[in-house]
Amino acid sequence: MQLSSLLRGGQSGALRNSLIVMAGFVLSRVSGLLRDMVATYLFGTSPEAAAYRAAFSIVDLLYLVIIGGALGSSFIPVFIEAWERDGQARAWQLASAVLTWSLLVLVAASAVVFSAAPWLVSMLYGGQGFAAETQALTVALARLFLLSPLLLGLGGLAMAALNAREHFTLPALAPSLYNLGIILGAVLGRLLGIGIWGMAWGVVLGALLYLLVQLPGLRAIGMRLQPSLGRGMEQVGRIARQMGPRVIGQAAAHLSVVVTLTLAARLADGAAKLAGLGYAYQLMLLPYGVFALSLSQVAFPRLARLVAEGRSEAMSADVRRTLGVILWLTLPASAALLTVGFPVARALFQRGAFDSISLQYTVAALVGYALALPAFAASEILIRSFFALQRTWTPVLVGLLQVALNLGLGMLLLRAGGDVGSLALAFSLANNVEALLLLLLLGVALPGIWHDRALWRTVAAALAGALLLGAGLAALNGAARGLVPALSAAHPYVWTRDMAGLVLWLVWAGVLGAGSYLALSALLGAAPARATLARLRRS
Repeated sequence: MQLSSLLRGGQSGALRNSLIVMAGFVLSRVSGLLRDMVATYLFGTSPEAAAYRAAFSIVDLLYLVIIGGALGSSFIPVFIEAWERDGQARAWQLASAVLTWSLLVLVAASAVVFSAAPWLVSMLYGGQGFAAETQALTVALARLFLLSPLLLGLGGLAMAALNAREHFTLPALAPSLYNLGIILGAVLGRLLGIGIWGMAWGVVLGALLYLLVQLPGLRAIGMRLQPSLGRGMEQVGRIARQMGPRVIGQAAAHLSVVVTLTLAARLADGAAKLAGLGYAYQLMLLPYGVFALSLSQVAFPRLARLVAEGRSEAMSADVRRTLGVILWLTLPASAALLTVGFPVARALFQRGAFDSISLQYTVAALVGYALALPAFAASEILIRSFFALQRTWTPVLVGLLQVALNLGLGMLLLRAGGDVGSLALAFSLANNVEALLLLLLLGVALPGIWHDRALWRTVAAALAGALLLGAGLAALNGAARGLVPALSAAHPYVWTRDMAGLVLWLVWAGVLGAGSYLALSALLGAAPARATLARLRRS
């Protein structure tokens, strides 16, 4: 959020909440990177790693669709409305009914997935790159992972309730504890000699920690939950109706990722390429989570409240500011991933079971995913804006179009001789089209929202600054290869010998690049850059 605008508007609480959530996402992504570093060291892009990734993609659909996005987006505006209009007791009655129905649906869906797991794995990942034993391991892991959506579902509802009351600290810590559970499981699995099963049980442990850390926050806001079907509560029906399109939309968003993995399984050495795609996607999610998800998560309850109060102009201004900051942060991150993605991936992952071939597959995918980052990030606040307006079908239909486009482009590029990088590129192109359509359609829903010179000045300055940043990092990369040989793909990398120098160069280049981008984008008129510099001068 633009700092000066927040402070002038008397929204210091929004600034504080944004910083809390952003810090939580930073911690989550750092712990997620550590999780991936442990996983790459132990399993690389082996068939076990591919089976783990494929199984996770199947089961993750339950959490992401029912709880992670659908219920949270539908529940928060109605929960806020009930709390404000009907009082705290009525709001908790609503939460109790939603929790009861959600658990019933999750149990039923989990039972279906458990039974259908062999068919699902064969349909999705039965390509030439997945051997029969890898498919069997995927089925077994998927069935174990079904324990986690129930725990994550409870934790997701807790997060939605706390966010609705603008309590963000404990929910911000939950994802990091989830990652730490997986790390602990992976390490214990190595010590106990059970391999990938240790990390798989770590998923269940992490999901339990995800729930437990939020329970004190619920007690602090007066949680009163009891089993209830909510008979006679019209809000339950309204949430269910609003969830319908959001379920489809969340399924579409997740299926877009699954489509990419499914096509990778059809390639030669498909298991290794699928695992590499997964690691590249997680790298792209680092700036996405820190910048886009944190700001959008804080903005959503505020946008819903502004809509409920009929303050459409204030909502439009809030969306513009948030979008401007997201693009100002993610455009240079995209440029950095494109130009120095190879040394970043090498420093993070190339050790143990993760060899030069694993690195090759990961970096090829990372280039494609980096091109998706700004659009992927912008879509987050645009979609939440539609849901704050309770216009749920618009982003859903656009999301379905994106999935179809991703699948069509991916198949077309593979037939033209493309490989793992082409699949990530198809994902990127489809997500850029989705973001553009959402931008245009939100302009129809809120006429005049984009008639703001400050926003477009910020976007233009960020784009120009990102292009110059990318050129500068590429020049530094080329010039420093004599001093830091590990920057070159041809160098026989030994991590115990080469990593320290590589990390030092990345830190130096990162600090220099970030400072240059901040100064240049401020000079070109980016409002978030100028607000940041003003705050730095005051501190």
